[in-house]
Amino acid sequence: MKEVLVIDEFAKILRKYMKKFSLEAIDIAYLANSVKRTISSVLDNSGSLQLETAEAIAQSFGLRFFEFGNPNFPIPSFESLPEKTKQRIAYRKKEGPAKAITYTSSDINEQINKVIKSYAAGDEFLAEDIANSILEEHGESYSVSQIIDRINKSFKGKIEKTERKDMSKEGRGPKPVFYKLKKK
Repeated sequence: MKEVLVIDEFAKILRKYMKKFSLEAIDIAYLANSVKRTISSVLDNSGSLQLETAEAIAQSFGLRFFEFGNPNFPIPSFESLPEKTKQRIAYRKKEGPAKAITYTSSDINEQINKVIKSYAAGDEFLAEDIANSILEEHGESYSVSQIIDRINKSFKGKIEKTERKDMSKEGRGPKPVFYKLKKK
């Protein structure tokens, strides 16, 4: 019996869904709250995928991971998709193909600056909040560690780390720490 790699099967199914709904890797990353690099590595068979990410991708289409991973499961109709996915399909249709842009540290700094302008002095936030805002507003995906790196290197005078942790986050590992805007 020929060995079938699960990630290859998942990638094949994902490509089929992306083609059906005219979505790109950046769109799937946005919908699954992931990063484009992760989605691209799955699609080109050079990476792996955590179960939580597979579930998030499936939920982007209103499915569970075991339904999405079943090659015989019918692709849902546009009408049955989650609202966020319908909006992203409309966005991609309107904007056309995504353009690859390489950002320098000054680009990410500029995007962080735009996000924190909506905060008042003393407001607390997570690095994840900034990453999500940049993804929503600019369509660019940065990891939380990239945001923290920029905060530590470029925003020392404006943003400070607090002692308060986000205890609502479940799972292993340290809890995310809140940051506070010192001044505009």
